[in-house]
This record gives sequence, structure tokens and C-alpha cells, in this order.
Amino acid sequence: MIRKAIEQFLEKHQISREAGFILAVSGGADSICMLHAFKYLNLKILVLHCNFSLRGKESDMDEQFVKRFCDSYGIAHSVKKFDTLAYAKEKGLSIEMAARELRYTWFREMKEKKKMDYIVVAHHADDVAETLLINLYRGTGIKGLTGIKPVNGDILRPLLECSRNDILQYIEEHQLGYRTDSTNNSLDYVRNKIRHQVIPVLKEINPSLTDTMAENCETLKETEEIFHYGIRQLQEEILDCDEDEILIHIARTLDSPAPYTFLYETLKPFGFNKVQIRDILNSHAATPGKQFKAGEHVLVKGRNYWRLYDGSKYLPTEQTVPAPGIYTIGEKKIEILLFPRPEQFVIPQQPDTVCLDADKMKFPLLIRNWQAGDYFCPIGMKKSKKKLSDFFRDQKFSPKQKQECLLLLSNEKIAWIIGYRPDDRFKITSFTKNILQFNIL
Repeated sequence: MIRKAIEQFLEKHQISREAGFILAVSGGADSICMLHAFKYLNLKILVLHCNFSLRGKESDMDEQFVKRFCDSYGIAHSVKKFDTLAYAKEKGLSIEMAARELRYTWFREMKEKKKMDYIVVAHHADDVAETLLINLYRGTGIKGLTGIKPVNGDILRPLLECSRNDILQYIEEHQLGYRTDSTNNSLDYVRNKIRHQVIPVLKEINPSLTDTMAENCETLKETEEIFHYGIRQLQEEILDCDEDEILIHIARTLDSPAPYTFLYETLKPFGFNKVQIRDILNSHAATPGKQFKAGEHVLVKGRNYWRLYDGSKYLPTEQTVPAPGIYTIGEKKIEILLFPRPEQFVIPQQPDTVCLDADKMKFPLLIRNWQAGDYFCPIGMKKSKKKLSDFFRDQKFSPKQKQECLLLLSNEKIAWIIGYRPDDRFKITSFTKNILQFNIL
């Protein structure tokens, strides 16, 4: 049964019998069964065993058992001991996640070093049922209900159609020894509670529970494909792009069949969690400007759209300009020229160029982002002050445009909203003798 299942797995997924297989062997019944079957199918194998140093002498005895088993069958093997607790503390990970990282990092190092093709693990049908129940109570969405993938990149799980009973029967038939992890009986772990307390009750109700779960997973895999197809269709109708922003049309989102689910599937890849997504959806009638952040990503509620962009591209800018020349500030390059005012001089009208009275300015100049409380005196308004926040609102700046906006300052006074407006205090008059010209290149 086990060997036939493995052969059918290789044929179904078009995996060559000439490939090299790294087998992850803990010493438990599942991995020993898999190892024995692979050996007798005459496949090219390398056994790797991880000693995570979590159970003292018991972990060392597991290691010795795997070594002896492989030696008795002439199977190439390698073991590695890890200080899992120290690694978990250093990386701020759970013990489970730390062990996973250590395991697969080493497996892939050995895969490359030994020029092998696949990493094979011994998950079986009962693991699928347990994982499905765990994901169901955790609330992982439809993806978590599709079970464990038989092939995930270079990772193979050829025993997924075999039950725990099938594995124990194979072990008994071939009189194979194996190790039992004492922590498998501890009810301190969620998986063990489900294995020892929940699944036995469910099997009393449905003796074919494992098969039923497997069938449900297969059905849900196709359901997931249809689900994601529908999400992609909605995204084509609802999403738009504006340079490096993603625009999410608010009204169309609300009119969609499942607004929350649509936003969840759209925003989850950017790091937004369920609570944030619910708050974002509830912000549809809020005043424009409300922001939500997830890592480096920022989502801002506008009048008609939620705008999503990568905030890491707009880190605070502050650069001193000691003298005329060419300066690179972020993605902008600015040329500064100093010259006497010609007799016939016409002030340029292009937004990328501004000419100011050089004698009213004092080096070093400063270029920086806008800050709350900033104000300037617009041309023609003499000494009347206007807050930049009001200017941005009048010009209908998006939050991203505000973040991108740079200011040129002289002696702590705004001389130019770069690319937009100069300040009246530095304008050229009939008394101007020297000119500073600023060009955005």
C-alpha cells in the first residue's frame, strides 16, 4: 500500500525516479515507514535528521536511532544538532517556527551541496484532518481549508493519501522499530488536543472522517480556484493605478457582492490585518485623509478612492545647499544658477523653473519635506500668510503628493514650494540686482 502510493504519487506529479530525494527523518513511525519504502523502491535518497535539543536525552536517543537504522540498511545520512531555544529567543520566534526555519535552511543547504532535487516529508492523511481543524478554529480563510499541498515547490509529501493506520500496518508487516516522541501525548499543544480529544469523537460520528476530510480538501481546492478567479475579476473592475499608487474605488467596493472579503484578499498581501480591513471598510463615509498603515504600506481614504502606496519611498528628506550647483534630492535633480539681472529679463513661467532675488536669500539654503505648521506668502498676497495645509487642500493634493512635496528654505523661511509656487518675500522686483535661478532637471 505505502510503496504503491509513493509510486502513484511520483507518476501523478511527473517526478522522475532518477531524481535525488532528501528524506526528513525524525525517527517516528511516519518517517521510518517513508524511508523504508523509498529504500525498497531503489530511489536515490539522502536522510537528514534534526536534533533540536528540546527533549534532552530523548532527542539524543532519537538521533542515535536514526543513525543505527540508516547504517543497518546502508543508507547515506547526516544529522545536525541545533540550539533551538537560543535561536528562537534571538529571532523572537515561537519554538515551532524556530525549528521550522532551522530545519528547512539546513535541508536546502544540503540539497544544493549534495545536488539533490527534492525534500520529502512524511505528512499523511491524519495530518491533513488535524491541520484542517486547526485552520478552521484559527480562522485562516478558504486557503487554510484546502489542506496540505502534496507538492509545494521542491517539497514533496507522498504519503498524504495514506492514513496513520496504513503506516502502522506497514511498520508491523516489516517489523520496523521507531521512536515515539513523548510530547506527542502532551495536551499542552493544540495539535495534540485535536489529535487525542477532538478527532476520536468525530470518528465515532463518522468512522470515515479521514477520507471525508481529504475529499473536502480536494473540493475546496477547486472552490479556492473559483474564489480567486472571482476576486481577480472584481479587482479588474474596482482597482486602478495612478503612477505608483493603487486606487480602490470606494463605491464599487461597497456595491460588490462581498466588500469585506474583497478588501481582505486585496489588502492582506500588503500586511493589513482583519481588524484594520474592517476599520478601512467602515471608513467609507469618513472625512478624506484618514490613514491606515501596515509596515511600510500606507492606505489613505480619499473622496472616491482608498489610495494605497509604499510609504518607504517617501522617507523624510532634508538636505543643505551650501552654494549654487547641481544637487540630487531623492528622485529630483535641481540646478541652481547665480547671475546678475540682465537689462531685458523675462521671468520664466514654467513650473519647473523659478527665479528669485538672490540678495534676499542667504546660503546655505535648505531643502526638506513640508511639516505641520509650515506657511508661505503666495505671490501677490504680500505679507499675508497661507498655511501649506490649506494650499494642499486648495490644490487637491493627495496624501502621497503631500509626502513627495519638497520646500526650498532660506533662513528658515519658505522661498519656493518646489515645482509649484514661489514665496512673495523672495520675488524679483524692479530693485533686484542678482538672480538665483532654480531648475528641476
